[in-house]
Amino acid sequence: MKDDISAIFKKAKMIGKIPDTVSPMLAKSVDRPFDKGDWFFEIKFDGYRIIAIIDRRIDLYSRNKLLYTEKFPAIVKALEKLPAPIVLDGEVVVLDDKGKADFKLLQNHLKTGSGYPIYFVFDLLFYGKYDLRGLQLRERKKILKDILPEFTNIRYADHIEKEGKNFFSSVAALGIEGVMAKNSLSGYVEGQRTDDWLKVKNLQTQEAIICGFTAPRKGRKHLGSLVLGVYESDRLVYAGHSGGGFNETELAELKSRLMTIRSDHSPFELMPKTNAQVTWVEPKLVCEIRFTEWTDDGSMRHPVFVGLREDKRPKEVVREVPQKVSTLMNNHEEQGFEKFSNLDKVLWPNEGHTKKDVLDYYEKLSDYILPYLKDRPENLHRFPHGIDGPSFYQKNNTTLPAGIESIKILSDTENKEINYLLCQNKETLLYMVNLGCIEINPWNSRIQSLDHPDYLILDLDPLNIGFKQVVKAALATNDILKKIEVKAYCKTSGLTGLHIFIPLQAKYDYEQARRFALIINMIVSRNLSKITSLKRMPAQRTEKVYLDYLQNRRGQTLASAYSLRPEKGAPISMPLAWSEVNENLNPKSFNIFNALSRIKKYGDLWQGVLGEGIKMDESIERLEKMIKNLI
Repeated sequence: MKDDISAIFKKAKMIGKIPDTVSPMLAKSVDRPFDKGDWFFEIKFDGYRIIAIIDRRIDLYSRNKLLYTEKFPAIVKALEKLPAPIVLDGEVVVLDDKGKADFKLLQNHLKTGSGYPIYFVFDLLFYGKYDLRGLQLRERKKILKDILPEFTNIRYADHIEKEGKNFFSSVAALGIEGVMAKNSLSGYVEGQRTDDWLKVKNLQTQEAIICGFTAPRKGRKHLGSLVLGVYESDRLVYAGHSGGGFNETELAELKSRLMTIRSDHSPFELMPKTNAQVTWVEPKLVCEIRFTEWTDDGSMRHPVFVGLREDKRPKEVVREVPQKVSTLMNNHEEQGFEKFSNLDKVLWPNEGHTKKDVLDYYEKLSDYILPYLKDRPENLHRFPHGIDGPSFYQKNNTTLPAGIESIKILSDTENKEINYLLCQNKETLLYMVNLGCIEINPWNSRIQSLDHPDYLILDLDPLNIGFKQVVKAALATNDILKKIEVKAYCKTSGLTGLHIFIPLQAKYDYEQARRFALIINMIVSRNLSKITSLKRMPAQRTEKVYLDYLQNRRGQTLASAYSLRPEKGAPISMPLAWSEVNENLNPKSFNIFNALSRIKKYGDLWQGVLGEGIKMDESIERLEKMIKNLI
């Protein structure tokens, strides 16, 4: 191996084995091309994003973890010649006679086997005993180009540097979908959209969910138009209808599939105005639409059906509105924190951690923590003189800098409006830190539905009792939840306790969440009466783990996942896999300096908290049956 390649490997993290699956890094959409040093510009392929895992066997996974190994046997055969273990990221496409990726040709291949699929590989994530995700993209692609043989159906996805505008013009002239812009100095962040990967589209495309169809007219057969939707803040909203882009075979096949998921009810909360009577279907099928622009009422103008996207989940489909590239590029300027004050102020006297250390932590973790802060009113917990000095909570923000969003909410107790800050972006997060917010405390609900929390919280708070007993209470809680088919997520509090979250998807109000939490805690307390308590007053629960269900109140806040805590050692409230919740767990082992490397290794374990919510009625029925069996 070349000396410079060997030197790159020395910077990589060594591992025992490669993972079974990987969530691909995602890109944000921007409004125009740009030139920038240290950036790579690649062709945006119109195909299926595929992660190739080559170990004892070869697995090809789509973005939503569907297995495509049997769909592309020729690619698998070529991958067998690569050294194992190895994990690649790329796009499978079928080229037309002009050498341009054509999504319809790819779909035809998946149906009939016709055409010649090619795997364009643009990233290398694992190689041998090395985890390369923490390396710069420039370094990863250098290794990739060095090790990737010249196969006709597996190709290295090349790039140009700096000159994104000229490259985009060339791509647009050929009718190619667009350009990917990537910061060559960035690492690989699993499953996240970051400012380091951007996409610039030449052709407007949008993934959409098929929600219904109209009857055919004027001699057309099978169906007329597809009624389309996208998700906005977990609500399915109308996005237009498309009647173009089909041939007769596609119309017949699509009608046949849609009839299997026919529904008597519209999947939309607000009934859209359509130009004909609609046959509604369950929102299960995703398609790709090409269109000219968004109308003022949120519909696609001149939408044309391109094909079904079997590789995408409906819940992933959101309206894609390009961000201003100028704003995102400002995030990549040298982060000197010049606009912030007192950077050398020591916030942890014993460890010497400064405000700059905290700013640096949140800047690097912003892509992970922001999904759990956006659209949530913030309760600012400020430590202007460090963790040993006095602190205070600030809800009301009378004056805020330009660009910082806020919302006025009538207080339930003070009979006045409170102007809550909203942490919508990295700049606001760092603004909060500059005010002395060591920890970040968001509401459980978002501004779109303030009375309906996105999750239920079970807070396990020990008093004069060992952490192993907290673990025991957490496992007992999860055992009950598993029995009633409720999936829960656990994180360290960052202090001495554990937090268990149950996704609700904003389908229930706070009182319903509180009552359900109380029922669970009552059962746990009955089973573990010697070490747990439901009593709130400390004097009544000494040497026990307090099972706190009162976190489930409107306006109540709790330290967010990935939040720092103002305690010795600068600990983090860290999401855990349930397999980690055992007697060997040390909550203080997650801190300001090792959090990012852990997240890069395991990914964001907290994503499911904002995912599909429980069906509370069914869960309560199972609880009642379980309780009857105990009596």
